[in-house]
Amino acid sequence: MPRGKGEPIFRKLQSVKELARLACAFERVPRPTFGILVDGKYALSVHSEQLGESPVFFYAISEKIDQFLKYKLEDEVEEVTLSSEATDARYLYSPILSIKSVPEGYMKSLMRGGSSLLQNISMELSDVVSLLKLSSYRVLVDESPAPLYLMKDRDGYKLGAYVHIGDSDGSDILFFAKIEADPRKDFVRYDPQRPSEWSYTNRTGEHGTYYAKIVRLADSSDEEPEGSGDRE
Repeated sequence: MPRGKGEPIFRKLQSVKELARLACAFERVPRPTFGILVDGKYALSVHSEQLGESPVFFYAISEKIDQFLKYKLEDEVEEVTLSSEATDARYLYSPILSIKSVPEGYMKSLMRGGSSLLQNISMELSDVVSLLKLSSYRVLVDESPAPLYLMKDRDGYKLGAYVHIGDSDGSDILFFAKIEADPRKDFVRYDPQRPSEWSYTNRTGEHGTYYAKIVRLADSSDEEPEGSGDRE
């Protein structure tokens, strides 16, 4: 069924860790996390993209909720926990906003889950280098690199980024490139002056190098929140 004008879009991620990477990694100010109670569990969601008039939220299911989503990347290890306070400066903290009620359209969209992001406006690129050029282009506009969303469907793996080209607000087009497999790394290392010398990595921080975070979407078969099957 087609979405209504301005109707929100929800896409499920593989885990709360993926959500924390989206909310915190490389962000000058961590994005807020919205906690929505769904059948006794919490859909922790982050608004990250915009498709026309429709806001795009990425979410992960959590058994519990707290005041902050706590994130740290040190060497090659990412640490993600829920926390009641934000006192340790070694971490980044996404404030969790506990939502008492949401508009009916939002809850319907969340419970319905979603189809592949590729069903929205998208363009396929020839290679990952072209994708990285676009992702780094957004640094000039937004001060943070575009997240790279890793998707899997019947045609294999794809890595994509939302980038808006032009002067109007929003990021309306999903650009993607096909890749052979899940790289099993959480970031991409890229030198804009040497485009062909890119690599997947878990280690960041080298001076003069650009890094983009990889955020893994849940498989399409696991898209809907638990307990949503008996809803209209």
